[in-house]
Amino acid sequence: MRSTLAVTIVLMGTLGMLLALATGEIYRKDALENQRAALESVMQISATEQLRDLKERARDLGLAMQSENRFRQALAGSRPDLERELRSQLRQYDATAKIIRLDRVAVYDAGYRLLASAGVSKISGGMDFPDCLKRLEQAHRRPGNERLHAVDTLCTNGQQVRYAVLVPMVGSRVTGSFLVVTDPVPILGGIEKKLGSPVRVRDRHDRRLFVSEDWPSPNAMSNVLVAETTLSTASDEPLLKVAMMRDVEPLLSRLRHTRYIVMSLAGAAMLLGVMLAFYILEKTALQPLNALTQHLRNVGNNKDHLGKPIEIGGIAEFRELAEDFNHMARELDRLYGSLEHMAFTDPLTNLPNRARFRDSLEESVRQHANAQHPFALFLMDLDRFKTVNDTFGHQIGDLLLQEVSARLRSVLRESDTITRLDNETILGLEGKMVARLGGDEFAAILPRVQNMDDAGSIARKLLLSMQEPFLIRGHAISVGLSIGIALYPLHGTEIDTLMQRADAAMYFAKNNQCGLAFPDTMQQTALI
Repeated sequence: MRSTLAVTIVLMGTLGMLLALATGEIYRKDALENQRAALESVMQISATEQLRDLKERARDLGLAMQSENRFRQALAGSRPDLERELRSQLRQYDATAKIIRLDRVAVYDAGYRLLASAGVSKISGGMDFPDCLKRLEQAHRRPGNERLHAVDTLCTNGQQVRYAVLVPMVGSRVTGSFLVVTDPVPILGGIEKKLGSPVRVRDRHDRRLFVSEDWPSPNAMSNVLVAETTLSTASDEPLLKVAMMRDVEPLLSRLRHTRYIVMSLAGAAMLLGVMLAFYILEKTALQPLNALTQHLRNVGNNKDHLGKPIEIGGIAEFRELAEDFNHMARELDRLYGSLEHMAFTDPLTNLPNRARFRDSLEESVRQHANAQHPFALFLMDLDRFKTVNDTFGHQIGDLLLQEVSARLRSVLRESDTITRLDNETILGLEGKMVARLGGDEFAAILPRVQNMDDAGSIARKLLLSMQEPFLIRGHAISVGLSIGIALYPLHGTEIDTLMQRADAAMYFAKNNQCGLAFPDTMQQTALI
C-alpha cells in the first residue's frame, strides 16, 4: 500500500512538474512575445518620430531656399538659371549643414508642373519617383487651406528608397511647390543613439541599408530579441524594415530563476505531499491494519487471544471492520469453547475426559521437569459399580457416577496438601484435578506432593469419603474405591511409564481389596 501510494503521488507530482515546466515555457514565450510587441511599438513610435523630424528639417530647408533672393530671381528667370541656383543651394547645404542627406530638389508651378530640378546624382528624365508623383497629384487636388500644408511620403526610384517632402511656396497665394527628396536611412539609423540599442534597416528585398556596428552575427542571436517595424508608402506598399535588437539574457536569467524556484517549490510540495500522505496513511490505515494483523497472528499462536477484543482507530471503515471482527471473534470464541468443551469434557460428569487428562499430564511433566517439582498421579476405579448397574439400572448408575465425581472433587479441593498451595496454582487446578477416563474409572493429578506419605494421606481421605452411602432417588448405594498411585519422578519421568505403573498399582489394590497401592510396594494397606 505504501509503494502504491508513493508511486501514485510521484506520478502525480511528476505530471505536476511537467505541467509546471510546460506552463513555464508558455510563460517564457509569452513574456518574450510581449517584450517583442513592446519593442515593436517603441520602434514604430521612434521611426515615426524620426521621419517627422526629417519632414520638419526638409520643410525648413525648402522654406529657407525659397527665402533666398537669388532663388526668387532665378524663379523669375529661365529654367537653366533656376537649375543652376538649385544646384548651388545643394552644394552649399552639403558643404555646411549636412543635417539631412539630400538626394534631389525640384520646383513646381501652381499647376504642379515641373519647372526645374537638381540632384546629387544625375537622374535621367527629371523626377523619376512614381510614388512621389502620385502623392503630388493627390496634393494638387487638395481643397482650400489644405494646400498650405507640407506633404510627405516614402517613395522609390528604382532600387532606391527616398523620403519626399512637398513644401508649398506661399506669397499672397500658392505660387508653386518646392520638393525636397532625402535619403531616410541615415536618420532612421539615428534611432540607435536614441534607444541605446543596435539598429538595422533593410529594404523590401531584405537588403541591408544600415546596420549598427554592434549588431550581433547570426550565430550569436540566441539570447537577443529582434523587434521590427515596417514603413510603407502612401499606398501602403512596404518599403523599409527597421529593426532593433535587445539583449534578453537578463530576462531569460530571471525566467530561469523563476522556473527553478517553481520547480523547487513543486518538488518540495511533492515531497511534503508524500510525507503527509504517508503520515495520514499510517495513522488512518496502516496502523489499524497492522494491529488487526498482529491480533490475528496472536490468535493463530494462542487461542486464548480469541476472546480478547481489539480496539483500533483510523477511519470509520476500519473501526467498523474492528467491530465486525470483534463480533466474529466472540462468536468464534464461544463456538471454540463449545467445541473444546465437547472434545475434552465428559458429558455425564462434566469432568475432563481421557484426552484432556492426558494433555494435563503432559503439561505437568513438562512444567515439573524444568523445576524438578514432584507430583502424584492417581488412577481410581469404583468397586461394585457393575452390581449397581445390574440392580438399579444404568440411569441410577449414571447418577451415581455424577455423585462420585462431585465427592471426589470436593475431597481433593479440601485436602490439606492442596490448601497449602498458592492461589494461582489452585486456580490453575480448577477443572483439571479430577478426570473421568471412562466407565467407572477416574484419575487425578496432585501437584507438589512430596512423598508417598502425603499421597497416601490424600488417598485415604478419598477412600473414607466413599464409605458414606450415596442417596440416589430413595436408594442408599454404597460403593468402594481402589486407588493406584505413581509419583513423579520417583516412579517414572515418562507419561506412559507413570500411567502403566499407576494402573498396575490400582489393579493390585482392587484385586487385593487393600484400597490403595504404590508401584514399589504392591502390598496391602489398611484403611484408616
